[in-house]
Order: sequence, then structure tokens, then C-alpha cells
Amino acid sequence: MREVVGFALRGLPDERPRHLLGIGDVDDILHAVAAGIDLFDCATPTRLGRHGTALVADPERRWRLDLTKADVRGSRAPIAENCPCPACREHTRGYLHYLARRRELTGARLLTLHNLTFMAALMRGVRGAIADGLFDAYRDRVLCGGSP
Repeated sequence: MREVVGFALRGLPDERPRHLLGIGDVDDILHAVAAGIDLFDCATPTRLGRHGTALVADPERRWRLDLTKADVRGSRAPIAENCPCPACREHTRGYLHYLARRRELTGARLLTLHNLTFMAALMRGVRGAIADGLFDAYRDRVLCGGSP
């Protein structure tokens, strides 16, 4: 995918916005920004939420926490510490596991809110890092598991 994006960008003018549709993984977004992409539109955060998966700062697991797995069943921890979303502020991984396993719509909605909050923080960080001339350091930190 990265090679194709690089090829497609060669003929586009730098002064025009560049939109990439359907790419929503954290590492792919960061690499696309580094290549010159300005805008993204993807269903990944909502699709993952509907299927019981939360976005977290864990590159070894492709930034995903599967809350349908038994290992989180009894966890009293939030999805992510210091996340301001309602899923993290008000609910535990164990309760969200219960909702996801029962396919309760409340669980899908809470996980979707969390995932959108995660992506908004990621992109806010990208914009700030670009404005400060520190994008490479920000990208490297997030790719190594730092929170967005």
C-alpha cells in the first residue's frame, strides 16, 4: 500500500489537498502523512468498535485490544488510562467484554466512541507535531507504543 501511495503522489501538486480513502490503521496513517497525505476517511474505528475491538497504544497488536477475548473478562482497568471517552471514564474492560460478548449495542457504541476519541487524539497530535516541526519524533514515538 505504501508503495502505491508513493507512486500516486508523484503526479499530484503539493499545494492541493491529498485525500486517502479507506486507510485507517495507525501505522499506515502515520506513514501516509509522512508521504504527504492531508486527509483520511475510513470506517476502521467504527467497524472495530462494532466487533468488540478497541484502539490502544500497542503496536505489537496492531493498536488493537480485542475485548471479546477471555483474558479481559475480569479486568477492572479502563481500556486506556487517561482517555477522556465515556468507555474509559465510566466502564472497565471486564464490563465492556461482557457487552461485546453479548453483542449489546451499548458496547458497540462505547467502543466506537473510544476508537473515535483515539483517532481524534492521534490526528490532533499529528497536526500539532507538524506545526511544531516535530512530526518525525511524534511518528516514531507513536509507532513505538506511545499514546497519541
